[in-house]
Amino acid sequence: MKTNMIYEELIQLDMEAKDSEEFFQKMAEELKSKGFVEDSFLEAIKKREKDFPTALPIEPYSVAIPHTDPMHIKRPFIAAARLKAPVKWNEMGNDEVEHDVRFIFMLGFNRSNEHIQLLQMLIENFQKTELMNKFLTAETEKEYMNLILSMEGFDTEPKSQAN
Repeated sequence: MKTNMIYEELIQLDMEAKDSEEFFQKMAEELKSKGFVEDSFLEAIKKREKDFPTALPIEPYSVAIPHTDPMHIKRPFIAAARLKAPVKWNEMGNDEVEHDVRFIFMLGFNRSNEHIQLLQMLIENFQKTELMNKFLTAETEKEYMNLILSMEGFDTEPKSQAN
């Protein structure tokens, strides 16, 4: 998996959001202002999340991996956020169950088949307690980005600036 989807300026540490709606609003504004998404992105990601929730009940911490259709993406990205306080998020495959999610990895793809391999790789890494504890205590966006890049499965140099 390539690291050219990871940008330090898309990492949000201790972001405040009262719920997933507010999170989507804030992240969509950030992604749109940096030229990563189309105008249609916010409504598309909210609709997809409502229809297909993305919280994963992974130990030690539940993680959400929201994503939407490629037509709403201008440039591929992984926008990682650590929330200041957990928010309720519906479980993937079982939207009757909610989890307290503090870690969110929003994914943007240009091709519809790209996400399966990346999702599998992320899920495997999110089950590593030591790595997730480091995500919890990272102090800077650079440190957080380096933790993402250290995950098993990434294989090339990251982009440091969004153009």
